[in-house]
Amino acid sequence: MNPVRRELLNGLFVLVVSCLLSAAFAAFQVSFNIQLWVWIVIGVGIAVGFYVMFEVALGHMASSETREQEWLKRVGNPARLELGGVPGTTPMLVEAVKAMRPGSDLTIMLHLTSEGGRETAPTDMARTPFFAAIMEQLNRGTIREYKRLLCFDPNVLANDLDLKSGILRVGEGPGTISRSIGEHCRLMLATKGCSVYVAPVVLRGVVGLYGTDKVSMSIDTVDQDTGARAYAGIMFFYDPPNGEIVEQFRQIERAAERRMVAVHEIVFPEDATATAQIASR
Repeated sequence: MNPVRRELLNGLFVLVVSCLLSAAFAAFQVSFNIQLWVWIVIGVGIAVGFYVMFEVALGHMASSETREQEWLKRVGNPARLELGGVPGTTPMLVEAVKAMRPGSDLTIMLHLTSEGGRETAPTDMARTPFFAAIMEQLNRGTIREYKRLLCFDPNVLANDLDLKSGILRVGEGPGTISRSIGEHCRLMLATKGCSVYVAPVVLRGVVGLYGTDKVSMSIDTVDQDTGARAYAGIMFFYDPPNGEIVEQFRQIERAAERRMVAVHEIVFPEDATATAQIASR
């Protein structure tokens, strides 16, 4: 229970008992009324009884919570699903990054749709605290290696020579990435312990692998009329008890890594404009 509420209830109990005792002393000084005294004793008994029941209930709740925590330590966390809330916010992702053990590796596999720059993922509002948490853990040394795989559809990769050579372009259209992802990846290329890759998509969605015992997977919704997909939430799996599921995601990661290409350049629209201006001089 909230400490403030607990103190308010304790104060209410003290107030009730003190009022009853004051009435008892006043009655004793005026005249001895056995009926009034009986009602006062009954009132004090009821107040004490309710307070004792309240304390017992709190103790039972605390012990139940303690037993649940002990059970989770032995058995493991069940899968967790976060849906709804403010669109695009992902506090569980930030919590997962902050809970990583020192020396852990972080891998994010992001599927980018054929439209380009419109990957099915959290919004920029959600990415900002997520990216900040990752870079903070990197600077602290908690994250040993941070790897990001930008996964494109096979037909996009086959027709884009820049992607196959490790060049990412920010913009709209097939084979491009959004500005927020581009800025983060450019920062990654300049940070020790980070690497960015282009790879063919194996699983359509966003997959995060946090150390060796935790995996997240994005949940999408599909518009029945247009077929458009939108980010709706996140699913977490923990080992234990979901070690087999975590291993299956590891296999998906290895399948994407077999054909990945290291990114060495990220081009923004203003970069191309500046290059064209220099060339025209």
